[in-house]
Amino acid sequence: MPAIQLTTGSLADIPVFRATDLKKAPGGGSWRFDNLVGILAEISEQTPSGAVSYAVEIIAEAQSRNEPVAWVAGAGSIFFPPDLQQRGVDLSAVAVIRAGGETDSLTAAEWLLRSKAFGLVIVDLEGPGTTTDASLGRIQKLAERGQAAVVFLTRKRRQDPSLGSRISLRGFISRSGVGPLHVDIHTVKDKRSNSSSRQSRQYHGPSGMH
Repeated sequence: MPAIQLTTGSLADIPVFRATDLKKAPGGGSWRFDNLVGILAEISEQTPSGAVSYAVEIIAEAQSRNEPVAWVAGAGSIFFPPDLQQRGVDLSAVAVIRAGGETDSLTAAEWLLRSKAFGLVIVDLEGPGTTTDASLGRIQKLAERGQAAVVFLTRKRRQDPSLGSRISLRGFISRSGVGPLHVDIHTVKDKRSNSSSRQSRQYHGPSGMH
């Protein structure tokens, strides 16, 4: 099994804005950090369309409540640190765990939740996922006990099923066609309300890239 590496403070030497300086977000009630505590959520996109940017909103909101955050990087790439910094995320307070694929990512998520040291765990997976309900069940119980939020990022089509039956909330992100960084967030699964919804976001790239 590939080693799981833990690093913190990716750009700790660069001045950052505190999350409390960022406007409270995201706007949709279901996706607010407080409503994600104790459940498993999934944000999907078929191609890179803004899933990471939307997850950053949740990170900023968690940090505004002084909740430690961990990012499990099981995909081939990771977020662009200056982008998070520009949007008010304190990078020195985000633990980054590089995992060797889906199995290691789920193991890392379990370790983090068992520690009860993190209020939000983001798990970035490479593909649509072959996660079992058994592994999701363990993670969900740990999230409940530790009062933590767990958000999976996946690459799949909107009509594809969620990672498993333990996923309580799933959103799909797609480009809206209005502009290059204008996206729509569709809530396609919500066990608590059995309703669907749509939000729109206008994102901006880091300075010099837009």
